[in-house]
Amino acid sequence: MDLSAVPPTFFIASGVLTITTLNLINRRAVHACQSLWGVIAANYATALALSVAMALVWGVSSISPLTLGLGFVTGFLYIGGMFLGMTMIGRRGASIAVSASQLSVLIPVSMSVALYGENLKWSQFLGVTLALVSLPLLAAKGGKDGGTPDRGTLALLAAMLLVQGFAQLSSKVLVASGLEAERSAFFLAVFTSATLVTVPVALRHRREVGAADFGYGAVVGVCNIGGNLSILLALVALPGAVVFPLVSSGGLLLVTTLAALIFRERVGRVNALGMALTLLAVVLINV
Repeated sequence: MDLSAVPPTFFIASGVLTITTLNLINRRAVHACQSLWGVIAANYATALALSVAMALVWGVSSISPLTLGLGFVTGFLYIGGMFLGMTMIGRRGASIAVSASQLSVLIPVSMSVALYGENLKWSQFLGVTLALVSLPLLAAKGGKDGGTPDRGTLALLAAMLLVQGFAQLSSKVLVASGLEAERSAFFLAVFTSATLVTVPVALRHRREVGAADFGYGAVVGVCNIGGNLSILLALVALPGAVVFPLVSSGGLLLVTTLAALIFRERVGRVNALGMALTLLAVVLINV
């Protein structure tokens, strides 16, 4: 399928919309479902089915053991990242959860410096500093205790940062190992391992899982693949320094706006300052 005539801004817009839809559906599911595992399992089963379909259409090149191993490990990280993200949504709402998720870029950036000898530009170093400053602000309590650190939220935020960050690092490892041509096989391995783990867990909780849970998960799975594919296609025509800040900032702003309109979410001034610093940090890190 030739998509060269499609403007790259279309793929950036579709990336923002799919990321926004994913987070809003997760926000709805967290408060509508008795168990998160039906949503999580359906998400990865749907993503696996779509990955198989894309592999059949586009073909799969030779598969190295590193690609398979990295993919299976990343599948476990994806599961942890989604569970922690949905837990954060239930605890503090979609706006704070998305902001926290954006900070996971700290892991691939710092590990690229440590493992591959990459150097940070002054703007990236400033972005990392702002990201670290924003952590306690995002975790601050609201109401009369506004500004007081919530240790439970801060611990959850740190866990999200680590798990989702190492999941992002896997793509860097794949490219740095010269295996970027095996990306289709990599995602097949990711979603196969994630599906094999989460489906049995969902079956164990089947009394708590309803039909609607699978519906939520299926939509999230479509958005999961759609968001990754949109970013990949945008990167064909535009540099990452343009694509990632636009998708990240656009998704964060749209999720925050719609969460306020649809779910009546409100964030305190300290949290809002943390979100603003997060937004600026993500832009600076990716420049």
